[in-house]
Amino acid sequence: MNYMISLKLKSETHQRFQQIHQQLNQGKSESLAKPLGEVLADISCEIVDQVFGEIARLSTSSDRESEKVVQQILDTVRKYMPWSVSFFGNDRLTPMVNYLIEMAHEKNDQYYISYQVDHVLVVELLGCVEQVKSGNSQYVSPALKAFTEMVDQGVTYLLREPKKMLKFNLVVDKTLNGVIHLTTQMGYKRLEKIGTYYDDQDTYRYLDHFLMFLNPEPKTDRSNNSET
Repeated sequence: MNYMISLKLKSETHQRFQQIHQQLNQGKSESLAKPLGEVLADISCEIVDQVFGEIARLSTSSDRESEKVVQQILDTVRKYMPWSVSFFGNDRLTPMVNYLIEMAHEKNDQYYISYQVDHVLVVELLGCVEQVKSGNSQYVSPALKAFTEMVDQGVTYLLREPKKMLKFNLVVDKTLNGVIHLTTQMGYKRLEKIGTYYDDQDTYRYLDHFLMFLNPEPKTDRSNNSET
């Protein structure tokens, strides 16, 4: 069985992205780089908040750093996402937008952006979570490691691959690689700290929160971005 991570998008965010997608494919001559950069930043921030924001919401007096880290990631996304697409005309942006729109779908009036995750990692994570739930704290670290790898697969699908499609010049590409590496490592280090700052019950609560996004891969009709 294949699994997907499905992350919620606000209805207005999805609608703005879909409208830009339609305008690009209709050959609109007016530059869409600015509104595209803004909506991609909104999508990215909504995803970051779902994946990492729960860490900040679980924060205790001993882990105030998590809230600062999440905010720093959000600020970095807001700065660099619009900048990264500002270099390109509509024709260069269209294939990347077409790629991303294929990951969007609707179910029960809720919009999602989804990516496939490795089956072996899913099995490993689910097994570790069950052990943590049973009180075996030694499984916290491998559970968080599997979780982090699944998140990183999302970074590849949603950031690294679209970036490659735009074919930035060497200087900009190097800058963006550095930004992606820095921000992801900040988030991943926070995940590693969960086992340190939180007791087993809170750790399980966080992992259980993430499992809400994990679902068997649905049969979808991507031609209209809705589930069948």
